[in-house]
Amino acid sequence: MNPKLTDLIVKNTHLKASDIRPEMRLAEDIGYYGLDAISFIDSFFSEFEIKNTESFDVDLYVDRTVDFAPRPLNWLKNILNKDRRKYLRPDVTLGHLDKVVEKGSWFNER
Repeated sequence: MNPKLTDLIVKNTHLKASDIRPEMRLAEDIGYYGLDAISFIDSFFSEFEIKNTESFDVDLYVDRTVDFAPRPLNWLKNILNKDRRKYLRPDVTLGHLDKVVEKGSWFNER
């Protein structure tokens, strides 16, 4: 994993560098939900000067259930969207962030 990414994660989380694994998820493993996750992603984009951030799908990668009230439009999107399963458990892995750093541009993993 990119050492600069490891440093960013250590600085912004409760983790030690030795604890960080590529399969870890922001929400499920680190506890970053909602605004915390969005803030971390914003600092990630800035720190690594990531391009193509407009294609970052917040609903796909950030679990906002803790910070935000249920949103009926998301329920409707989940019912009507044939790819709805990818929105059921939104999260992003540290391994995906590492690949984004290598590429220098955001791309959707799912």
